[in-house]
Amino acid sequence: MNGFRQYIEGNPEVFAALVAFLAIGGGLLGSVIGARIQANGGRDQAAAAREAAQIAAESQRVAALWSVRQVQVAQFIQSARELVAVSALLYRSGGDDVGLRDLGDRLEAASRAMALGLAEIQLVAPAGVVVAATRVAHSAKRFQSMTLLWGPHLAARVALRRLSSGEDRAVGGAARAAMRVLDDRHSGVTSCREALAAVDGLGEGHVQLLGGRHRRRASDRQIRVWRNGWERDFNDAMVALVLAARGMLKSGGDVAPAPLQRRRRWWQAA
Repeated sequence: MNGFRQYIEGNPEVFAALVAFLAIGGGLLGSVIGARIQANGGRDQAAAAREAAQIAAESQRVAALWSVRQVQVAQFIQSARELVAVSALLYRSGGDDVGLRDLGDRLEAASRAMALGLAEIQLVAPAGVVVAATRVAHSAKRFQSMTLLWGPHLAARVALRRLSSGEDRAVGGAARAAMRVLDDRHSGVTSCREALAAVDGLGEGHVQLLGGRHRRRASDRQIRVWRNGWERDFNDAMVALVLAARGMLKSGGDVAPAPLQRRRRWWQAA
């Protein structure tokens, strides 16, 4: 080592060349290190940009899905309630053919809307909401079917009972006589229709409903009890759906999507 130092001191031109070499080499090394740092910084910036884009895309996706779910569930709930509400009108329709046709059209439209809404929920909602919505649809359809079976008949019975207690004694007597014939299980179709036709003010639709070959034997009270049970089942199913939907939509708290976990950089503190 001392010999090398003495050689350098004795040869100033070698010393100058060595200094120049070290200066050039240091500059090159600094450039390489700087370029490496810059390249790493560029990659980190690109990664950060990709993560930001992913977070934005995820936020948009969650917001769009939340909006779709909210609209579809709300429309389904509205259509199911419409179906039940229109079905309930059959208890007051009696035998009015025009009224029955109008209600039939409304029932068909509400039924189609509810079926479409259920299909849409099945595509985008969690399993719990799908199960709750399916229960609502089944309950609403059962209410509709049972109302179609018993509603007009009950309305016709109410119309007949109203005539039986009216101020016109002749009409009231004929109506009470018709009710006795209807309540007699041994009465035939002909006798029932003749007794009903003798009641002034009772429409032809009422006569067809009450005096038909397959006339219903259930009492008015029993039909009302059944109706209350069907309606209660529907309301219970609707409450379960609303609770499931509120949980899906996070109605009771923050609905913002959780941010993606960002990777920690080598220069950031641990």
